[in-house]
This record gives sequence, C-alpha cells and structure tokens, in this order.
Amino acid sequence: MLKSPQPDQVKETRKALGFTQKESAEMVHSSLRAWQLWEAGDRTMPAGIWELFVIKTGLHPLYSKQI
Repeated sequence: MLKSPQPDQVKETRKALGFTQKESAEMVHSSLRAWQLWEAGDRTMPAGIWELFVIKTGLHPLYSKQI
C-alpha cells in the first residue's frame, strides 16, 4: 500500500497527467472541494484515495500499464 502523498505530489502528478482538479476528484469519487484541500495541504489525502488515483492513471508500481 502506498503512503499518503504530499500536497505538491498530488498537484504535480495531476498536472503532468493533464487532468483538471474536477476530473481528478471525479475519478476517485470525491468532491472538487476535497481535492482542492488536498492540493492546498489543508487536509491530508487518504492513502487509499491516492492509491486509487495512481491505479486508475496507470502509475501504480504494481498495476502500471505495460506498453
């Protein structure tokens, strides 16, 4: 299991993938406001939400998309 990410990691990963905050929030079944708070560092993103995000985007080390 992955650890909770740092706010900069959340924002940088989302931007590198080309997703908006709204798209990212919807991907993990979260509210836009929650995503904004995670990126701002006002709340810690739960490790399970981060893991779901990286699995769905193909970035998880165990479930990455192989080309």
